[in-house]
Amino acid sequence: MKRLLFILMFGIAASFYSIADDKKAPLSSDMTAFVVSVDDEGKEVFTPAETVYPKDKIEYRLTYKNNTDEPLKGLVVTGPVPANTFFVSNTNNTKVNSQFLVSIDGGKNYESEPVKREIIKDGKKVEIIIPPEKYTNIRWVPKEPISGNQKQIFKYRIEVK
Repeated sequence: MKRLLFILMFGIAASFYSIADDKKAPLSSDMTAFVVSVDDEGKEVFTPAETVYPKDKIEYRLTYKNNTDEPLKGLVVTGPVPANTFFVSNTNNTKVNSQFLVSIDGGKNYESEPVKREIIKDGKKVEIIIPPEKYTNIRWVPKEPISGNQKQIFKYRIEVK
């Protein structure tokens, strides 16, 4: 059941990000998922995520490739935080100069971290910080175009509940 759930959520997520094959589109993308474990020497090991279990950490890698000789502008990279998982804080990783944003409402709105809200507690307005476990989507907005025939890689981790 867990394996089927992961295959379904990964398949759905990957379908949102697959643009086209390298020969037809100026921009191509690929989303892969790896179970992250630690070996006896304390080194991280990445195994293709075919089966996952509660408490497994999964690293998503989103790769975008410019298949032209000219720079491509306007890329926005969005990744899901599937049901029955949560975003692992501070695992958004890229070498691309970009703004990192998160959504707590299924991708309708995005904002910078920390996500803050005002609530009424004991009759007073109090500001709270929404924890990363409540994120539903994440996004990078690169500040520079992808150069001709170059790749950009974006990584983040989730944990299975």
